[in-house]
Amino acid sequence: MKSFLVATDFSEPSREAALYAANLAKSLGAELTLLHAYLLPTPVSEVPYVMVSVDELQKDNEKLAREMAANLQQQTGITVKTIVNIGMPADEIVYQAKEIGAELIVIGMRGENTALDKFIGSTTVAVIRKSHIPVLVVPAKNSYVALQNLTYATDFSYTMNPRCLEALGSLLKSNPGAKLHVVNFQRPGEIMSAEQISGKVRLEPMLEKINHQYHSLENSSVEAGLVEFLNQQPSQMLVMVAHKHSWWERLVSGSHTREMAYKSNIPLLVLQDKD
Repeated sequence: MKSFLVATDFSEPSREAALYAANLAKSLGAELTLLHAYLLPTPVSEVPYVMVSVDELQKDNEKLAREMAANLQQQTGITVKTIVNIGMPADEIVYQAKEIGAELIVIGMRGENTALDKFIGSTTVAVIRKSHIPVLVVPAKNSYVALQNLTYATDFSYTMNPRCLEALGSLLKSNPGAKLHVVNFQRPGEIMSAEQISGKVRLEPMLEKINHQYHSLENSSVEAGLVEFLNQQPSQMLVMVAHKHSWWERLVSGSHTREMAYKSNIPLLVLQDKD
């Protein structure tokens, strides 16, 4: 990965995520571009008030972006580019990532709620759904540390495109000795289906050059099972794959969201396999 796009709304969680991304970019020798996308304020009442001009808003946001970039450069020593545009944040993030040839989108989250749609935020969920490149979601109050353990949650029910592992391979290569824990959950008393067994067999050659370990566990809830596993086996990053009709897609967009008890306090890397 040689180019990162970091989305920011200038909030403290997004600043923390940007600093995480800058340190990660430095470890990988990657370029970093900071993006702020904003919408024009809309009157919500008939009470007259002074409307700030578009030019003033643009200049103010560009100034904040430059200051943030300078601060990141001072802390990490890397050069940070900036982009400030009017537009729907999720759409602008995905569009600009494609325009600059980014290989990773980094975005922060506040972690104020337990439901995933609120926890990650509507913009972040929309980016995950629309992006065709990996998305790294960094929870509030996370600082970059060298990766020692990564946890990849999968149900083995599909054949992953090998390109999904490129981002993961880059992270592991820059952290020699790091281990990937491949975690699969089955309901109590349930055995793996033929489709899942085949998926695991197809996955193994892809992981041949990666230090990894399989964990087959029982739990009626994937989310609760992950929380329990991560408590027992601390990791610095959780990895999932978003693909069409996957259980992850259903998790972030369907009824499972309302039942979420899981709240990740470590960065979440969502690999994309939607083509």
